[in-house]
Amino acid sequence: MKKQIGILLAAILILLLGWNLLSAPAVRETDPPEEDIAGSDWRTWGIIDDQGTLVRGGEAIDFCACVHTGDTALYYDTEDQVLLAELVYPAPVENAEERYLGMEITDRNGDGSSDILLRFSQGKGTLELLFCWDPETENFLSVPS
Repeated sequence: MKKQIGILLAAILILLLGWNLLSAPAVRETDPPEEDIAGSDWRTWGIIDDQGTLVRGGEAIDFCACVHTGDTALYYDTEDQVLLAELVYPAPVENAEERYLGMEITDRNGDGSSDILLRFSQGKGTLELLFCWDPETENFLSVPS
């Protein structure tokens, strides 16, 4: 009799635990963390592929870069996700996030503003995309590297 009661209690406990697991809300890996987590902002979600500092108009600007198939988005390195600029590729770079090797930030054309060279793996070589700051459009434009 005691053995049967023990088995019954164990079965009830398993059912209760199973019900709690089934009724819990699903959280995807891609969901950002809850807002009330200390120190949590968009920079902690794992979407940043690179960080750096560029110069524009004599001002140093810290940024975070998010690499995509059609562009690399630059955001100010602040708690709020504010777009700084978009580096639009001349042609899509398939699997850009996985192929991304890094970036070089220098003033290649001597205009006083940083230019950005992105590097991606390509077969046995490297694909390089160069972007120069254009004050007229107030964005980076793709130029031959």
